[in-house]
Amino acid sequence: MAKNYFILNSNQDLEKAYQAIILWFKGQLYEVEGIKQDTYYLIQARKTGTIRTLLGSNLAFKIKIYISSESLNGKKEFVIETGRGKWIQNIAGASFASIFTAGLTIWTGIAMAGWGLWLENQLISYLEKDANFVRVKPKEEGTIKESNNTDYVYEINIEKNSDQQQIINELQTEIDKLEIAFTDEILTEEEFVRKKAILEKQLDDYEVNLLIEEKVKKLQDAFSQGILDQIEYEKKVHDLEANVREKFLTQRKAERNKTKIVKLKEALKNGIITQQEFDRKIAQLS
Repeated sequence: MAKNYFILNSNQDLEKAYQAIILWFKGQLYEVEGIKQDTYYLIQARKTGTIRTLLGSNLAFKIKIYISSESLNGKKEFVIETGRGKWIQNIAGASFASIFTAGLTIWTGIAMAGWGLWLENQLISYLEKDANFVRVKPKEEGTIKESNNTDYVYEINIEKNSDQQQIINELQTEIDKLEIAFTDEILTEEEFVRKKAILEKQLDDYEVNLLIEEKVKKLQDAFSQGILDQIEYEKKVHDLEANVREKFLTQRKAERNKTKIVKLKEALKNGIITQQEFDRKIAQLS
């Protein structure tokens, strides 16, 4: 996700921005839906016609509009946060987590990354020039330098904002519910493992995409400023995706296996499982 900050001149600015973005997408022949919540607005849009066929009918550009907790020289700001994911059929009834995690893995391809960058730039330009919103720009804008280091170093536990943490917490809560249901013998082991694997994949996909989005944003800045051409940008996005996703999932699997081994050893020690069951479950972790 990318964040763009704008000066908040009145309490009506969020509503104005919401309506302006809805109208802009309609003018671009996008199918667009939005919902208003107490403290934020959500929008999803997908292209009709040829581009929709090319990118897929379920791929959507997503936007969240909300008041920033930060300020510039005492002035209030609001944020237009953009992301990409799967089109939600019932956006009004969907949970916050499902709106911003659905279909995340399909958005790390080159075509989708390039399309998302182009669309975001067009939208922000419209909001500044036509809708007359004042965007907050860093003093050093335009001075980004390209790094020749292609070994993308990352940390699994990256700093997350409140919305990102909310999504992660919701998914983890669902996993915890499965743990309780299995302990209470409501779910069989087979059902528990299958359902948990689905939720863990959603959680992993979301977190790995946070890492990729964070790094792609730097490449997008370099591309926008002409530091990278289209071919260089696409190659770096492709290399980054493969590198980060593989390392993240390998590391996450190792961490989960370590936790499972500790629990299995405890169960064996307490006589809950036999040595044969222990050996079988350990073999399944590889």
